[in-house]
Amino acid sequence: MTGCTKEEGVGLYNPNASYAPAPTITGISPAGGAFAGMDTITIQGTNFSSTVGQNVVFFNAQPAQLLSASPTRITLGAPLVTSDSIGVRVAVTGALAFSNTAQYKLIAGVAQFGGLAATELSSSAAVDAAGNLYAGYSSAGTEAGILKFTPTGSRTKYALATSGVVSWSGLKMGPGGYLYSTRSFRAIYRFSPGGGAASALWLAFPTGTSITDLDFDKDGNAWGVGNNSSIYRIQQDKTITTYPFVGNARSARVYNNYLYFAARTDAGEKIWRAPITAGALGTAEVYFDFSAAYPTATPLAITFSSDGILYIGTDAPDGLIVVSPNRSYSAPFAAYRASFGTGVGSLAWGKADDLYASTVNGLLLKIIVRGKTSATYFGSTL
Repeated sequence: MTGCTKEEGVGLYNPNASYAPAPTITGISPAGGAFAGMDTITIQGTNFSSTVGQNVVFFNAQPAQLLSASPTRITLGAPLVTSDSIGVRVAVTGALAFSNTAQYKLIAGVAQFGGLAATELSSSAAVDAAGNLYAGYSSAGTEAGILKFTPTGSRTKYALATSGVVSWSGLKMGPGGYLYSTRSFRAIYRFSPGGGAASALWLAFPTGTSITDLDFDKDGNAWGVGNNSSIYRIQQDKTITTYPFVGNARSARVYNNYLYFAARTDAGEKIWRAPITAGALGTAEVYFDFSAAYPTATPLAITFSSDGILYIGTDAPDGLIVVSPNRSYSAPFAAYRASFGTGVGSLAWGKADDLYASTVNGLLLKIIVRGKTSATYFGSTL
């Protein structure tokens, strides 16, 4: 017979070990919440490590990217987690326990808007003076007319489908409450004030002309651009004046007595501008060299905020590019790349800090641009 002696177990707990004190959270700023994926957040507290990599901050289960740290302060980029009540905790290397849990709010900077069904795809967008959004859309692969959304997202059918139209490439509110539309064809259409019916042909151009987008100046003139050898000024009596410009222009915006347009020429993809003086168009100049910044991408849509910042919708992965008046550029919404799909094809400002976008793959988005509002849009006030 054999026997054995039971040895004393060796546990992981060491009663003689010493541990750092548990961290605590005493405050989080900005107070009241921040924008997920966009803002910088500061956590105040105690017993943090001054070595960034020795701290971990969780928003629910999502760790945040830390930027700096001191024993009483941690700065970090807001993670892409959205909720009115997120549990924030701090762990520090050498401390046995997590911090207390603080509740915080992270808001989506970019979100789908309007509740489109999976079979409904948005094509272009415009906004009226009251902040209502109008969107061209297709249903089950067929052009289905125009939808109208209130700023809170309530939806109604504004106009019926137009025979022969596959998709609207441009949509702008114009004088007298008419909603004007283009489809990269030799024509401009418009919907009667109040909607209800399909669009009617407003103006036809010579064969070979393509009008992709338009915008209105303070005198009610429409400026039409497309893949042409000219830019077109159309007065309300339908008189057309041409101004030479050879290129494929996709988007137009009147701002600060200039006509801005995104166009491809032999020199590449650029944002151009030409002065509007006494109703006439001056010589175009390059405003922003898009190809130099994004050599493989295309600018698809442009608009301006009231302080002169240019917003460019593009098929670049970042989706939305922001250009300041000194021509520096950034992509502040890059964290939302997945929302932008294959590109941002149409942009329209709401009444406040809401910028609406229609993506190339048919999503309708609302982008919150905090502290910014639209530059004056003449079409909705004439």
